[in-house]
Order: sequence, then structure tokens, then C-alpha cells
Amino acid sequence: MIVRLIVFVAIFFIGWWLYRQFVLFKGSKSPEKAQKTDSAKKDESQESMVRCEECQTFTPRSHAIHDQDARPFCSAEHLKAFNKKH
Repeated sequence: MIVRLIVFVAIFFIGWWLYRQFVLFKGSKSPEKAQKTDSAKKDESQESMVRCEECQTFTPRSHAIHDQDARPFCSAEHLKAFNKKH
């Protein structure tokens, strides 16, 4: 009876190991292709941040409002407040 249990456990672990090897083989990519996709994802998802001249908080460059001197602001209100001070 114990021999059957040992054989069953051994077959189970061999099957599990083969399944994991198959999944890893199927999901693996060439190292060059993996590096290219990783760097492409970083470039697409990351955007540079700029610091608002008025409140000093960081804002994505595409959301910032710039004045004539290319100074970034997080909102039009901060741009007006900065212009009143200076």
C-alpha cells in the first residue's frame, strides 16, 4: 500500500515538473527580443516630470502649462499668481 502511495507521489511530481518545463519553454523569449520589449515598454510608459515654479510640485510635462520663458506650471492659477509676484 505504501509503495502505491510513493509511486503516485513520484508520478505526480514528475508530471508537475514536466508541466512547469512546458510552460517555461512556451513562454520564454529570446534574450534580445525580451530586452527590446522591456525598453520599449519603459519608453512608452514613462514621461518626464517638471516642477511647478509656484508650488514646487511635480507635474507630467504633457499636463504642465508653460509661460513665454518656458517655465512650467501645474495650473493656470499658479501661472497667474507667479506673474503677479514677479
